[in-house]
Amino acid sequence: MRNQGDKTPCEHLKTYRGHSVTFLRSCPEIKFLIIHQKMAFQRDEFSNFFKLLKIVQGFHIEERSIAENLILEERLTEAREDSYAGYITSPQDLGDWEFEHEKYVSGKITLLHGQGTPETFTDLNNPNLLPQIDQDQFLVRVENLAELAKRARGDVDIAPIVDDLKKLIEDPTDHAAIDVVEEFLSDYNRNRDLRPIFVGFWGEVKDLLDENDDRWANKLRDRLGLGHYDPMEGGAIPVLLLRYRIADVVAVQPDELNFAAIPTVLDSSMSSFFCPTPQAWAEGQTLNLTPGPESDYVFNCEILHRYIKYKASYVYRFGWITESPGKTCEEARRIHLEYLKDDFKYFDQL
Repeated sequence: MRNQGDKTPCEHLKTYRGHSVTFLRSCPEIKFLIIHQKMAFQRDEFSNFFKLLKIVQGFHIEERSIAENLILEERLTEAREDSYAGYITSPQDLGDWEFEHEKYVSGKITLLHGQGTPETFTDLNNPNLLPQIDQDQFLVRVENLAELAKRARGDVDIAPIVDDLKKLIEDPTDHAAIDVVEEFLSDYNRNRDLRPIFVGFWGEVKDLLDENDDRWANKLRDRLGLGHYDPMEGGAIPVLLLRYRIADVVAVQPDELNFAAIPTVLDSSMSSFFCPTPQAWAEGQTLNLTPGPESDYVFNCEILHRYIKYKASYVYRFGWITESPGKTCEEARRIHLEYLKDDFKYFDQL
């Protein structure tokens, strides 16, 4: 862990088991929020669903984590719960619940162009919107290049684009490379839906991007909690690191104030690598999978933003994820939730 004298304005320290633990808790430009809301799905009409959550808690770590997330979630409005309830029709088991959750996500979150606005950025999610976030801040997004190629060209072969990506990164003024990469990303953009985009903050991860460190992609994957990027499940993963300003997101729809939000359990498919955030926190926090002792655990900000077309100018780095995450999901969640248990109102429900 860094010395206390090295902390940035985005950090504060908290004592845990006798150690000072670094929390990269919000850039100061994000307003601190206090939201008064009951734990998710505690109303009588959700009694059967809540019973299912308690049952699933006894399952394997992946299923248990998903149930824990719903039990801990504090940030949902009643209107948002009601919207979700329209898809969750008394599931009898985990399979039913996963199927119905995906129906909600496809019907309200991963919308196609012309189908409206993802519920994440509507007034139903008003307490979690971030209209006054500083637009000069840089964001970072990690994408699986093979998945981009598949969606752009229908083929996971990345060979045709890698050379031009490398040329562009080495020389951002290489017009030939710019043209090739722009065409590739335009093809990808045309085949994307409007799902909210999870991003971190450049200022919190730039320390991992030493040009001489060929493990940067592994380290960044761990810091951002992207546990689904595990090469042991299919070989090394080619990744593209994108960097752009919040202002670039705003520019897509300048008159729309609902462009960024704090993540909740309803904003994506189920994931054991996601953890909800207590009401008193002003941004989401990634599940840090970096190897090391508990006292070195670092929290990193995470937010969602609206759809944005990727551009060649956003391409910052290309690399490969070659190692499994430094912590298991179970270990990282144990540490993460132990740190936050005093801030969660309903931690004792677990």
